[in-house]
Amino acid sequence: MWVWSKLSGVQWADAWEERFYGNANAVITELKGGKSVRVDVYCDSEKGGEAIQQEFGGSLRYLKKEKWEKPRHVNRAPLMIRDRLVITQDDRATSRGKLEKKYPGRYVMIIPPEMAFGTGDHPTTATCLRFLTDEAKRRKGEEWRMLDLGCGSGVLVMAGRLLGAGESIGLDYDPKAVEVTERNLERNAVDGVEVAEADVLKWSTRRKYEVVAANLFAGVLREAFPRMERWVKKDGRLILSGILFDQWEETRKVAVEVGLEVLEHRRKGKWVSAFLRRRGDG
Repeated sequence: MWVWSKLSGVQWADAWEERFYGNANAVITELKGGKSVRVDVYCDSEKGGEAIQQEFGGSLRYLKKEKWEKPRHVNRAPLMIRDRLVITQDDRATSRGKLEKKYPGRYVMIIPPEMAFGTGDHPTTATCLRFLTDEAKRRKGEEWRMLDLGCGSGVLVMAGRLLGAGESIGLDYDPKAVEVTERNLERNAVDGVEVAEADVLKWSTRRKYEVVAANLFAGVLREAFPRMERWVKKDGRLILSGILFDQWEETRKVAVEVGLEVLEHRRKGKWVSAFLRRRGDG
């Protein structure tokens, strides 16, 4: 067990809450005096903690599991995505049947809170799910493939497969994410998705995908754009999330420089999600 920690001014508490929204193992504690907060994120792997540290600084230390008590979860209301998806944290045996009966014709996905991974209800992830649902509708009747970079809980790649994607693959730097995604695929009886542990800055493929999703830190996105652009088919779509508003303009410029066109971006609080198209040949 590893824990990443950082001290911050109390005025930034809301920003930290939004950044780690849906992460059952993020804890924000107001310190004595009321002027500062300590942000702690518990991770099963050192890599997971290092990724957070690379983006936000702070410290990372090893913590014996027996010294850590897992935070309790509170199930939120189901997340509704257009008229196609219902996402619930409730993994009780009766939950799926009730929701399928209540919302006929919609795919019900069960994504319970897991170690260091969200459930799809963070505003940025929900926006990406809406981008994905709209794109799947546009491609109805076509063959298309999906690549999910930084798959986390697997919510995006699994949604893509349910919405009509053929060959689909989810990659994550953290082996725990791979484990969680595989568990969620089994939990929801979704097949046809390949999951692998990989670093987006080192992974390579000659394949091209009609839809690529990337829920990564802005710094990693900017560094990875030249590689990612080659994985998107001509006129294919790229769905981005994980970008703070004050990082968006710099991130947008880098995306445009490598041949990507921003079709739409949406701001939710301090966060930006974006929908892009690949220009060029191939």
